[in-house]
Amino acid sequence: MNKYRLFRKKKSDPFRNSLMSRYLLIVILAMLFLPIVFPSASLLFVMSSSWINGKEEAPLPYGNSHDIELRWHEEAKLMNDLPEEQIESLLTKLAEEYKEAHLFWVNDHGFIQFDTKQENVGQNWSSSYAVEYMKEANGNGENFIVVAFIGGGQIDRGQGFISIEMPRTLVTAPPSAYFGPLYYGLFMTVVPIIFILVSWSFFRRIIKRLIRLKGAISTPGADGIPLPVHVKKKDEIGRLEESFNGMVSQLRESQEQQKKEEQLRKNLIADLSHDLRTPLTVVRGHVHALDKEPLTENGKESLSLIEGKMNDLGGLIDNLLSYNLLASGKYTMKLEPCDVLRMVRESVAAWYPVWEKENFEIDMDIDEEGEAVIWNVDKQGFRRVLDNLFQNIVRHAKAGKYVRVTAESRNQQIYIIIEDHGPGMDTNSDFAGAGLGLSIVDLLLEGMGLIRLVENTGRGTRVILTVKGTA
Repeated sequence: MNKYRLFRKKKSDPFRNSLMSRYLLIVILAMLFLPIVFPSASLLFVMSSSWINGKEEAPLPYGNSHDIELRWHEEAKLMNDLPEEQIESLLTKLAEEYKEAHLFWVNDHGFIQFDTKQENVGQNWSSSYAVEYMKEANGNGENFIVVAFIGGGQIDRGQGFISIEMPRTLVTAPPSAYFGPLYYGLFMTVVPIIFILVSWSFFRRIIKRLIRLKGAISTPGADGIPLPVHVKKKDEIGRLEESFNGMVSQLRESQEQQKKEEQLRKNLIADLSHDLRTPLTVVRGHVHALDKEPLTENGKESLSLIEGKMNDLGGLIDNLLSYNLLASGKYTMKLEPCDVLRMVRESVAAWYPVWEKENFEIDMDIDEEGEAVIWNVDKQGFRRVLDNLFQNIVRHAKAGKYVRVTAESRNQQIYIIIEDHGPGMDTNSDFAGAGLGLSIVDLLLEGMGLIRLVENTGRGTRVILTVKGTA
């Protein structure tokens, strides 16, 4: 029922819980907003211009440059065909109106006929100077200049031209007059920037959520399993986070189930080992009793075979118990400095009769009077390692009839070497078991900070024991 409701919830609003739909909404809003931007910007321009014009405290004394230019050309038209006295009279009136301007009249012969600066009257204008002055009138110099030919621009009328010149500050609007266009430009710039910032913020939040999820995946908890993440939204990333949390939950359930099964297996092994020891002890007692009875040769041989199998079964039970203790961490090691070469010699001496009985060629190359090699080991555990390795030689390398135990020094580090001429560990043996012996060896060596290396010599197997980190 819960799954069905969850499915219906996801299916009912796919558009609202989608990152793609949200970004498409941003794009659509931007596209719908653009037609509003231009009239809004124009309205802002008009309103700002009106407000600024209303705020101007010092208006232009002669009007703007456009108005002055139009009037000056109109005055030049009015002077058409007028006598020189009237033209001078009109210019005098204009000079009184434009008190801060420089007015002059150049007649058709190139002489200055009228000039508000009286020192220039009668001065002759060369054609090159007149051209330069015309260029300056059309340029962007410090002064505002208007030149108009008397008669409305018809040069052939032969009455020359009149000019008015004044500082541009008198005809140019103050800086506040440009605030309107400035506001317009800013408005048209800010809107795209807002869209860019909204898009950047949208994708930045996506990236932050993905980085957070990546960090959760790559950071395991105390139990080695990543911690779940908090799902804030139900979009694509939110559904990915929900899937991740579901995976984490399944891993934890699987880990708990594995722990329960492992504990059940360990308890089962311990119980079986304990239960098997009782009948095995009874059987051993009866075998010992039969050994004292008169038996035929076949009976004695069968009894010997039974005793050997019982010893194997006892060793298997011991291995099961040892492996169970080591795997569960209940085996307590007492590490102490020991002369491992002496322990190897003692273990070889204990196994010597067994190898002789199996007709092994024994090569013992450890000097009894040599220097002691001190390793921090657990005495019982290290002897168990040697016993399991020697037992493997008897079981699996019997065909080679050879065993060699030696110690070598390489790079100021001692290596204990056990070599046989058997078929090798990669070859299937008729006496192969569950591999508990080597598993116990590896667990014991790990607890003592040692390592086991295996080499194939071509004639058999070489097992090397040394301190971890020096191999």
